[in-house]
Amino acid sequence: MAIIGAVGYWYQGDYQIPLIVMEELRKEGIEVLDLSMGAIKASTFLSEISPSKLILLASEKRGKRELRVYRPESEDAFSQWADLYNNMKAYYMDVDSLIKAGNALGSLPENTIVVECEVENGEGEVSEWGRQCIKLMKEEVYKLLGVKH
Repeated sequence: MAIIGAVGYWYQGDYQIPLIVMEELRKEGIEVLDLSMGAIKASTFLSEISPSKLILLASEKRGKRELRVYRPESEDAFSQWADLYNNMKAYYMDVDSLIKAGNALGSLPENTIVVECEVENGEGEVSEWGRQCIKLMKEEVYKLLGVKH
């Protein structure tokens, strides 16, 4: 089973891009799960539903205005737990913490693809770039699903 999940923060500028895309896709009949429940809770949920493929929508500030599409690296569970513990990020909702918790719990499917917009504005409204990236993210999801739009 393949699923699409979104991780974001409402009312936090471009960090809400994945949630906006989630709502737009839902209006088009595409099921998207809101995984913005904290890294441990989301990873536990993924463990329960055990998807074979995960398309994860996210926004992060990494320094380059772009839409990134990548497969997260799988690391050993111990180092992932140690990093979560040392940085106290087990309850955060960011994509990096979710990936670490998912790897630590063994709930992140091997076939995980992250579709991530660069955050230009971290507060208030979505930036002009963010509005462009919403469209790019949706197009990438359609492409990954093999849906013509």
